[in-house]
Amino acid sequence: MMNRFSNLRVKWAAVSTLSMALMLVLAVSVLSAGPALVRAQSVSADAPPAVQLSYWFDRAARAFNEDRLDDWVTATEQLRQLRPHNQDFMRHLVLGYVRQNRLSHAFNTMLMMQQQGLAEDWSAYEELEPLRQHRLYTHLADLMRQAGQPFGRFETLARLPEDLAMPEAMAFDPANDRLFVGSLRDGRIQVRDSEGDWSEFASPSKIEGLSGVFGLALDSERGHLWVATGQVPQFVAFDPDAAVPTALLKLDLESGERLAKHVVAEGAFSPVLGSVIIAADGTVFAADTRNPLLFRLRPGAEELELLFGSPNLSSFRGLALSGDDSLLYVSDYEQGIFIVATDDSQRAWQLAVPETLNVGGIDGVYWWNQHLVVIQNGISPQRVLRLQLGADGLGVTAIAPVLAALEVFDTPTFGAMDGSRLMLFSGSHWQHVDQRGRPLEGSLPTINVLKTDVDATEIMTVGEEALRQMRGSR
Repeated sequence: MMNRFSNLRVKWAAVSTLSMALMLVLAVSVLSAGPALVRAQSVSADAPPAVQLSYWFDRAARAFNEDRLDDWVTATEQLRQLRPHNQDFMRHLVLGYVRQNRLSHAFNTMLMMQQQGLAEDWSAYEELEPLRQHRLYTHLADLMRQAGQPFGRFETLARLPEDLAMPEAMAFDPANDRLFVGSLRDGRIQVRDSEGDWSEFASPSKIEGLSGVFGLALDSERGHLWVATGQVPQFVAFDPDAAVPTALLKLDLESGERLAKHVVAEGAFSPVLGSVIIAADGTVFAADTRNPLLFRLRPGAEELELLFGSPNLSSFRGLALSGDDSLLYVSDYEQGIFIVATDDSQRAWQLAVPETLNVGGIDGVYWWNQHLVVIQNGISPQRVLRLQLGADGLGVTAIAPVLAALEVFDTPTFGAMDGSRLMLFSGSHWQHVDQRGRPLEGSLPTINVLKTDVDATEIMTVGEEALRQMRGSR
């Protein structure tokens, strides 16, 4: 058993995008809490979630390195309880349970993964030999292998300019069939016209206060393009000694001229605004990519106000507004989707989802016809889902896969909606650059803009009753 346990060392190091994000959060927690935290003998269930994560991740890593199997499994169970959507934790538990000869636990975990539509190549793990004598293993392994096959219809709408590094934001102008794309690397905003030609719309050399572009939102009624901008080490002109606050910029939609700048005070949080979205009345909402905070800019206001924040959450990504603008949906990359009332009631909920829906690793979130459309890259397979919501908008009643495991996918992140048409980046440059945004090897891969119809007739919807029947038939 110990030899098999030791054979997993290389696999333990190979973590997914979601686990890499989690490790970054844990690293910050450890640095802030000090060495006494990770060397503690126990942690209280009342401790902040980040502290619990740091503690159990350290316990799991040390138990693994010291070949203490039972302690490793126990720590991983705690990690999965804290982060139930993390595919790596589930995979590790399958392998750990087999080594403990807890085969029913291993099968139950595999079954849950399969019901969530996750893809795995279990043949790569010799440690699972005790499971292979059972027909259930063959059944589950085949289904999870098939989950990694390409699915869905799409078209390639455009190829991004080769010199546009680290595209992070997209907006679409339906009135003039223009597509806007912003670069985190050099702060340029490129626009593609109706003829398919790209040109520069804005750049830091022309727009004071423009740096890395993290979010774009188009207000066609008022003729504005809103830009969430800030500096991170990957920005080409990043200066660690310069205090450059993150901001929302309002640009004229035709000329690109800067009309307004709204700065977020640095304080102790060092915020970086990311996704941005606009309500019908002109209210602008923005998510902080560095802290779990949501900001609001009311029409005519000069300062952004804090709408919502929670120390129990981790990393906010995409934003979507309900059809009546009363609910703001925000994806937390590790914990799923949360909902915040846009009024002053300070009400918030976690989106209710069936246990067969894995909502980890979601970047882009979009509203369409009482549905959420999500771009999910932190699990395997990377995919686009359509989630039907109940009448109150607080829970998922049906699930429909739109795209999955496309060969062109290389960590798809964000996009833009035009009716039922979703446009999205085929990939990201984050995994191809170092900590300063420089290519790890050669040139950066080309990123395409894909187009798909989330209302296509071939998209199969799986409702709650069907999900219950599927679970009961296994």
